[in-house]
Amino acid sequence: MNVTSTAAMIEGASVVDQIWKFVLATRAELFVFFAAVAANLLLFGNRTPKNSRPRSQKAKRIDVEEDLDEDQAAQAKPSPKLNSGDARQLAESFHAAFDSGDHRQALQCWNLLKRFDVVPAVPIAQAVESMQRFKKDPALVMRELKAFFSKHPSECNITVVNDLLESLTKRLDTELVDKIVGMMPSIKVQPDQRTYEVRLTMHFTTRAFAEVQKLLAEMERENIPCTTKATIVAIKAALKTGNFKEAVKRFRDLKSLWSVHSGEGATASMAPRHIISQLVDLACRDHQLGEVLPHLQGVPMSEDAVSSMLSECIRQRDLDLTKQVEKLVRDQGHQLSDATYTLLVKSVSSDPARVQALFDEVVAKGTTLSADFALALLAFCMQTRSMKLADRLFEHMKPKQVPVLSAFIRFYTDTEQYDKACDIYEEHLKSKPGAAAAAAAAAAAGEEGSSSSPQAQGSSFLDVRTERSLMGAALRCGRQELAKKFLDAAPSDVAKHITMIRDCASSGNLKGAMQVFETLRKSGTEVNGVVYNTVLDACVECHDLKAAQAWMAQTKKIGLADVVSYNTLIKAYLQNKDFTKARSLMEEMRQEGLQPNRVTFNELVNGLVTRGTQSQRAEIWGIVREMKAAGVKPNQVTCSILLKSLNSHSRENDILETMDLISSMEEPMDEVLLSSVVEACVRIGKPELLADKLKQLQSTESLSVTGSHTFGSLIKAYGHAKDIDGVWRCWKEMRSRHIRPTSITLGCMVEAVVSNGDTEGAYELIHQMQDDDRFRDALNAVIYCSVLKGFTREKKMQRVWTVYEEMQSRKVEVSIVMYNTLLDACARCGRMDRVPTIVADMQKHEIKPNLITYSTMVKGHCQAGDIEQGFNILEQMKSEAGLKPDEIMYNSLLDGCAQNNLVDEGLKLLDRMQREGVQPSNFTLSLLVKLMNRCRKLDMAFELVDEISSKYRFNPNVHVYTNLIQACIANRQLQRGMATFQRMLKERVQPESRTYCILVRASVSQNQTDQAAALLRAALGLSGAQPYVTEAQARLAAIHNLDYALVGEALQGLVEKGRGQDLAAPLLSDIKRCKPGVRVDSNVQRRVMSAGIPSDASGADAGGG
Repeated sequence: MNVTSTAAMIEGASVVDQIWKFVLATRAELFVFFAAVAANLLLFGNRTPKNSRPRSQKAKRIDVEEDLDEDQAAQAKPSPKLNSGDARQLAESFHAAFDSGDHRQALQCWNLLKRFDVVPAVPIAQAVESMQRFKKDPALVMRELKAFFSKHPSECNITVVNDLLESLTKRLDTELVDKIVGMMPSIKVQPDQRTYEVRLTMHFTTRAFAEVQKLLAEMERENIPCTTKATIVAIKAALKTGNFKEAVKRFRDLKSLWSVHSGEGATASMAPRHIISQLVDLACRDHQLGEVLPHLQGVPMSEDAVSSMLSECIRQRDLDLTKQVEKLVRDQGHQLSDATYTLLVKSVSSDPARVQALFDEVVAKGTTLSADFALALLAFCMQTRSMKLADRLFEHMKPKQVPVLSAFIRFYTDTEQYDKACDIYEEHLKSKPGAAAAAAAAAAAGEEGSSSSPQAQGSSFLDVRTERSLMGAALRCGRQELAKKFLDAAPSDVAKHITMIRDCASSGNLKGAMQVFETLRKSGTEVNGVVYNTVLDACVECHDLKAAQAWMAQTKKIGLADVVSYNTLIKAYLQNKDFTKARSLMEEMRQEGLQPNRVTFNELVNGLVTRGTQSQRAEIWGIVREMKAAGVKPNQVTCSILLKSLNSHSRENDILETMDLISSMEEPMDEVLLSSVVEACVRIGKPELLADKLKQLQSTESLSVTGSHTFGSLIKAYGHAKDIDGVWRCWKEMRSRHIRPTSITLGCMVEAVVSNGDTEGAYELIHQMQDDDRFRDALNAVIYCSVLKGFTREKKMQRVWTVYEEMQSRKVEVSIVMYNTLLDACARCGRMDRVPTIVADMQKHEIKPNLITYSTMVKGHCQAGDIEQGFNILEQMKSEAGLKPDEIMYNSLLDGCAQNNLVDEGLKLLDRMQREGVQPSNFTLSLLVKLMNRCRKLDMAFELVDEISSKYRFNPNVHVYTNLIQACIANRQLQRGMATFQRMLKERVQPESRTYCILVRASVSQNQTDQAAALLRAALGLSGAQPYVTEAQARLAAIHNLDYALVGEALQGLVEKGRGQDLAAPLLSDIKRCKPGVRVDSNVQRRVMSAGIPSDASGADAGGG
């Protein structure tokens, strides 16, 4: 027993010894293990483990983190602890999380709230928005909604659904809106007025007019009346689509709604005035003004709308229609402006008693009469020989404007009141300050023909016609001395030379860079190749090629030159346009055992694109092929550089090769390259290529656009392609994906909408952004200026002023571009009376006028007939701003001279223009020809065209030739006009529609019927134009945009000249056979047929009447 016990003890001791050895061997691991256990108990020992839940229950939960990507997960903040048993606290937590933008916690609250049987005290619309912000797909959102309405039948009411729809429509989420509308029958909810209202607003915002019409038709079928807002949307949609009948019908409905709700304060005076203006514009465009007038009773109208209506009355020469418009305006208590009185005088000129009454009314008001009103009234006085009214006008107005005084002089001369004409000149024009200053300036400049005599001073800005009238009046009334002075005195020129000084850009501080390097080297720090390359790059950036070469030699000497060093020096040679050196440096790289990489080739291609000559750019594709042969595949940067080289003058082959290279590129297209592609297509200026590329990009599912800048490029591209649906589709997609538009993107959107003729839509978009706190900061002066330019092009001065006043009230930062746009609006709309207000505002904001500012003011005054003020602006620009006039300003002044028949002033301007180094253009030539034509100096017109085009080595264009032909016809020299037509064809200049209109009409009126028929055949590309157009010239002579009204007019003229049988009938027969798209009025066709059209062509429609 002792032996057994001893053996057992020995064996036990051995086991203990083995265990102890094991513990000693693993003591480090055991220590880490027990430390971890202790830390776990310390941190988590007070928590009870959660009971595991069945998998089936887990499947029913919606994990709010299931769609979080890595970035979202990294940015997500831990949510505070939620009390899952308190519905009220959960609802409060939901609202707090939603308001703070923490949609992760909002969804956690929502999932906990769903466990309760009571209806969650949170709006379902906010829950849906949180799901969307958390990137939940529409199918999941719809499952949530169906589950919600199924669990809470009390919430199955139209108010809840409408609140949800309204939230979604503001975000333009048409997909989810349509799904919810489709779900409504299943929850037994019927759409009401508000449902349709929010959907109509959404579709109109995205310019889905077909959807708007579909919803309106559905409302009619279901007998659901439109709300006021829905009716306004319907009106806007009808206006945008040009549906006049629909617009009037909806406007009538709107007025009915106002009368029904008049007890609630809704009246017709609440009508948006711009909508009324658009309705009036559409009525005038469709010549349906009489149809819309009864519906405008009691509706306030803007001055623009009144002007549009009166202008239509003038066009139609309808006195009864004018009386209706005037009665409508007066019944509303509308304050008639000077412009309105001017239009009224023109529109009732056939009723002398009414014109007299209007003048009496203006006098009684004591308002200052404008030049436009005076000229309109004088035109009436000339027409009716009403000398008493003219005398009253002169006495009341006491005019000072040169155009008005000139008009009075001509009136009194034409009515044989010669003394009065001379008195006006001697008392009001002879010593006019502006004229004297101009004459003195011309005399001081020592210009030939200038004079400082009173007569020269006074006649400086008189047109030729007025001067002739005055000379005739002086001779007839016995004022021989005055007549002699007029005949002897040469007009004065107010021009004076001015010079401009240009500044140079300063170079970089290369010396400082070298000092930094020396400091680093002397500190004992190891200077590696990266530092040497950085200094080399500094030499290149400072454009010091010698320093770069010296530094490169030093870098190679110490053995630190690498591919980056060579690439940097290559960039220096490219900056200096030394492409030979750059290429030789690439060979040196290879000799040193360094291979050119993508950066090398891309730098070389970029240098050729940005700095190479035309012949050097031809090497671009050779470098691309060399790049591929070296095993370096072109990448996105390469493609972007090549795209940058494309423009409207690029060869077709270069365009196609670039697009093929992009398609064959292995790297996926990113957003930067996408932007480059669409912007290049815009620059190329080929709408079909742009449309095809956009269609191709639209079908590319692998490319996901997430950047606001890329959306901006796409919107810009769709705008240039005139695809307004594509513009709104991009905008809608960006908004539905909650991508915040930048100022640039919003600017692209507004500009695209404006350029496609929807300025009102762009202005509404600005207001939508203004009402949203998230996007308000993106609005700036550039965006507002796009709308200003749109209204300016449409000549809607009142809308321009409304935008301007809004910019002032919202304190939008002003710019010179904005003020120049406002001045352009004044010039286009003939409202130069508002210029002083704009100039004063510029001074208030310390905005200095630039050359465009002065040019615009000159253009406006010249168009208004106030050439004197135009020259005064020129002198003001010289003295105050020290600016040198450019071609645009000279052309504006030349146009003013042409309008006022100021030949001598125009020729002096031309001389001054050339002396100051401003080269005349074809536009200048067109104005000079017009000036010579008005002064009956046809030979001089041809001499000027030949002299200037030869001197400056450019060929006259179609506008110059057409003006020459017009001048020949005006001087009754049709054969010379035909010779000019032959000359333009010989010079390979294609005629335009206006060219043929002038020649064909003149040929018919002067009984040159064979010539007229041949010209018309040439224009239409029909045979039989010889001998006036040869077979070799036939293709050039044919045009695609001929005014079809000329065809009917010419056919009718041929019939009236007795050439129906042999000329008109065969011509009509050829038109219907070869040019079925040409529309000829049915009445004209009947006249041609009755004159003897061949039997095989009887009843022909020639493309429809």
